[in-house]
Amino acid sequence: MKGFFSALWGNLSGLPGNLRRGLRPGVAEGGNSAAGRLRRSFAYHLHPLRVTRRALRASTTLGLGVVSLTAFLILGVTGVLLMIYYQPGTSDAYASMQDIQYAVAMGSFVRALHRWAAYAMLVSILLHLLRVASMGAYRGRELNWLVGLGLGGLALGLAFTGYLLPWDQRSYWAVRVSASMLDSVPLLGLAVKNLMLGGQTVGQAALLRFYMLHVAMLPAGMLALIAVHLWRIRRDGGLAGAPEDGEDSELLPAWPHLVLREALLMLWVLVVLAAVAALVSAPLGAPVDVHVPANPEKAPWYFLWAQELVSYSARLGAFVIPALLALGLVGLPFLDREDEGVGRWFGTRNCRLAVLLSGLGAIAALALFEVFYMQAGPGVFFKALGTVWPDVVNPGAGMIVVAILAMLTTGIATDSTRAAFLSGLVVMLIMLLGFTLIGVCRGPDWVFYWPWEEWPGVV
Repeated sequence: MKGFFSALWGNLSGLPGNLRRGLRPGVAEGGNSAAGRLRRSFAYHLHPLRVTRRALRASTTLGLGVVSLTAFLILGVTGVLLMIYYQPGTSDAYASMQDIQYAVAMGSFVRALHRWAAYAMLVSILLHLLRVASMGAYRGRELNWLVGLGLGGLALGLAFTGYLLPWDQRSYWAVRVSASMLDSVPLLGLAVKNLMLGGQTVGQAALLRFYMLHVAMLPAGMLALIAVHLWRIRRDGGLAGAPEDGEDSELLPAWPHLVLREALLMLWVLVVLAAVAALVSAPLGAPVDVHVPANPEKAPWYFLWAQELVSYSARLGAFVIPALLALGLVGLPFLDREDEGVGRWFGTRNCRLAVLLSGLGAIAALALFEVFYMQAGPGVFFKALGTVWPDVVNPGAGMIVVAILAMLTTGIATDSTRAAFLSGLVVMLIMLLGFTLIGVCRGPDWVFYWPWEEWPGVV
C-alpha cells in the first residue's frame, strides 16, 4: 500500500511534465525548434521540412492547390449548415430552400458562400491541372497525376449533384438535359442514366440519389483522394523540377516560410469568397413545372460545352470528344517522357512559341468554323451526305482536326513530344472555352444571340 501511494504521489507530482510529453509527442526527439515542432505536427505530413526559394514564389504554382483545398473546406462547413434545414423530397425541397434563402438567419449568405465556393473550386482545380500539365510536372509523378484527375472528376460530380438540390425550374431542366446526353453514349449510357436517376425521369429517386452522393459518398471520396494527393506530393519530393543554373537553390524551413504563406492565402480566399457571397446572392428560380420546359434548356455552365457540341452531333458531344479528352489526360504522363524543362512554364522556348502559335490558330479556326456553320446552317451544303454529315462536318469535328494537325506540326518542328501534346491540349482548351461562351449566348430554341441582343418576347 505504501508503494502504491508513493507511486501515485510521484505520478501526480510529475503530471505537468507527463501532460506536456504525452500531448506533444516527439519533443524529446525533435526538440522545441521550429523544425522539431513541424516534424511532430500534422503539417509534417503535408510538407517536407525544407523547401526551395522557387517553391515559395507565387509565380511558380499560383497557389492553386491551396485555393482548391480552401474552397473544399468552405464547402464542407457551409454544406453541414445547409443540411440542418434542407429536406431532400420533391414536395419539400423547394420550400426548404425558400426557408434557407429568406427565413433562416444568415441562410442566404451561407447558401451563396456554398455556391461561389463550389464554382471557385471547379475553376481552381481546372487551372491547377493546366498548370501541372504546362510545366510537365507530372514527370515522375504519374500516380499523383491520376489521383488529381480523379479529384477533378469527383469535383464535377459534386457540382452536378448539388445543382439539382434546389429543385427549382432552372436546376430541374438543367439536370434533365444533362442526363439526356447520356442517351447518346454507346453501351453504358442508358445504364449509367438509370443508375444515376433511378429510372428514366428526374424525380424523387433522382433527388434522393443526388442528395446522398452530394453529402456523403462524393465528399468521402474527395477526402480520401486529397489525403493521398497531399501525401504523394511530399513523398515525391515537393515541386517538380530542379533549380536551373544560377537560380538560388537554398533550402529554407517550411515553418514559417511556407506554412504561413499558405495560411495567409487560405485567409484571403475565405475573405474574397465571403465578400462575393455578401454582395451576390445565389439565385433561386421558380418552382419546378415538369410540364413546361425551360426555353432554352441549358446544362450547368461547366457542361455547356458538351451541350453545344451535342447540338451539332449527339455522338460527338456526348461521347467522342469527352472520351478523347479523358484518354488524352490519362495517357499524357505515360506518353511524354521528356525531362527537359520540367517545372518551367511550357518548358523550353520552342515549346512556348509552338503553344502560342497553336493557340492563335485555334482561335482563328474556331471563329471561322462557327461563322461558316451558323451562316450555312444544317442541310444547306451537306444534303448529299444525308444523316452522316452532322457527325463529320461541324465545328467540333473541325477543332479535333485542328488539334491533331497542331500536334503533328509541332512534334515534327520541335522533335518534342511535350510541345506536341501541349499544342494539342491548348487547341482543345480553346475549343471548350469557345463552345462554353457560345452556349452562354444561346437563347430560345437554341438560337445564338449576342449578349446585347434581346430575346424574343422579352420586354
